[in-house]
Amino acid sequence: MKTQNLLIVFIITLILSSCTLPSGAPPADASATPPPTLENTPIPPTATEPPPPSETPLPTNTPLPTATFTPSVPIALPTDINVNCRFGYGTEWLAIGALLAGEPATIIGKNQTASWWYVKLQNSTQCWVAASVTTTAGNLAGLPVMGQSTASVTKVTIEKPDNITVAGCLGPIQPLNLKGSIETNGPGTVTWHFETEQSGVITDHATDFSEAGSKSVSDSFVPTVAEGSYWVKLVAFLPNDKVAESSYKIECP
Repeated sequence: MKTQNLLIVFIITLILSSCTLPSGAPPADASATPPPTLENTPIPPTATEPPPPSETPLPTNTPLPTATFTPSVPIALPTDINVNCRFGYGTEWLAIGALLAGEPATIIGKNQTASWWYVKLQNSTQCWVAASVTTTAGNLAGLPVMGQSTASVTKVTIEKPDNITVAGCLGPIQPLNLKGSIETNGPGTVTWHFETEQSGVITDHATDFSEAGSKSVSDSFVPTVAEGSYWVKLVAFLPNDKVAESSYKIECP
């Protein structure tokens, strides 16, 4: 019986010893390879088609620099609208032409203060234009100073005198009134007279003009009583000659 019990103890001990690990042995999972740790590792990009090339902007129309025109001779153009070109420098002188937009005039002189230009228009007329209403180009430094113009008589007219009727050509008659007009292109003095076929020169007169324009003139004389037709003239002789002629009749019924 005792022997049987010992055998049982031995068997139990053997079983227990087979289930106990030897001392110093590592735990059952110590030698196992740990699972890999997931990290935020960037995923390599997959191969894709390259993006299309960006469009290159077309060149813009860059304006070219404006060329500065320098004429070989000095010229003048109206600043705004067409302006008068006058016989002398000053608004009291007759306009004998016009400076037109787009038609430059050649500047050939100036007055003492350079407030007026003496120009040659494209139709070859030479006249004065105010600097204040013009735009110029070219070298103005060498322009000569021009003197003022001298006014002249541009036109004279004479009215036809009344006819004279004298019964039987007897007795005195009333003076015959003569009338006319004188026109100038600027300020000045005009010397004039009437001439008649019967009496010759009547009287010399001088008329002052402060500006270009026309003035009426008159005179009278007593003709000789003689039937017939006679001429009469208005003569301006200074600063230049201009003549107008008419006639009258003396009738003796």
